[in-house]
Amino acid sequence: MNRRRRHPPLPAFAVMAMLLLSAFALSSCAEPTATTLPRGVTVDVYQGRFDYADHALEVAVANATTLPFTVLALSFSSPTFTPPVNYERAPTTIQPGDTVNLRLLLPPADCSASSGEPRVHVRYVFGEAAGSATKDTPATGVADLTPRDRMGQLPTIAAEDCRDDAVAAVATIEPATALRYVTLAGQQTAVLDFTATPTGAGGLLMIDDVRGTVLVGALDPANGKVGDTVPLGLDIGRATSPVTFSLTLVPARCDPHVVVEDKRGTFFTFTVTTKLDTGRIFIGVNDAVRVELYDYVGRRCGWS
Repeated sequence: MNRRRRHPPLPAFAVMAMLLLSAFALSSCAEPTATTLPRGVTVDVYQGRFDYADHALEVAVANATTLPFTVLALSFSSPTFTPPVNYERAPTTIQPGDTVNLRLLLPPADCSASSGEPRVHVRYVFGEAAGSATKDTPATGVADLTPRDRMGQLPTIAAEDCRDDAVAAVATIEPATALRYVTLAGQQTAVLDFTATPTGAGGLLMIDDVRGTVLVGALDPANGKVGDTVPLGLDIGRATSPVTFSLTLVPARCDPHVVVEDKRGTFFTFTVTTKLDTGRIFIGVNDAVRVELYDYVGRRCGWS
C-alpha cells in the first residue's frame, strides 16, 4: 500500500517568514487610505439665522463628484473656540451633486487665545463599496483641512463672544419676563423693560444706543418717531445699583410672514462701549415675551 510521504516540520524561522510574507500580501491588497478629500468634495463653514441663538456652526460638505461621500466622523477645532467639537449624527451620506450642512455647537470663544486657522477633521468613505475605489479615488480616507469661512463670520462670532464677556464683567443686562402696555395716540403700545445690574467690579460699560428688529421698531422718546437707532447714553460702569431702561415698541411691518418666518425678530441690538471696543451685543427675550410680541404685532396689524 502506498503511503504519503511525510515532510519534516519546517524550522521556526521559516514559519515566521511565511507569516510575514502572507501579511505583506494581504496588506498590499487592502484598500488605500487617502489623507485628503476626494477631488470635487469641499468643506466650508457658516452661521445661519437659526444658529445664532444656539451659538451653532454649520459645516457644509458639498459633493460635486459622481459617487456618494459618507462622513463617518467629523470634528471642528480652532485656537479661538476650544475644546474641539464633534458632529454627533454621523454617519451622514452626501449624494452626488448634494450639499449637506452638519450642525455643531460652538464652545465660547477663548479671548486670550492666539490667532490661528480653524480646522475640520473628517473620516470618510467614498463610493458605494470597496469595489468602487480606484487609485485616484480611494474608498476610505482621513482628511484634516482648513475650511472656507463662507461669509467671514468666525472672527465676528469670536469678537461678539469676547464683547459679551467684557459686558458681563461689569454688569448683567436682562429683559423683563413680560411686556407692559401704555396708550399712545389712542393705540395700545408695548413697552419692554431692561435692567442692567452692576457686578460691583466696576470698569467701562456704556450702553450707547439700541435699534429695533425686523419684527418691532423702537420709538425714540425724544421725538416719538421710529428711527434706525434710539440713543440711550447709559453709563453703567459708574452705577452702584441696578439701572432700568425701557423700549417702546411698534410693529416694524405688518406682513404676516414677519412672524411666520421669524428668526431674529426678538433679539435686540445694543451698541456698547467696553474696555475691549465699541460694537454690538444682542439680547433676546424669553419664550413667553416672544409669544407676547407676536400677539401684540398681530393685534396692532389687525390680523386678529
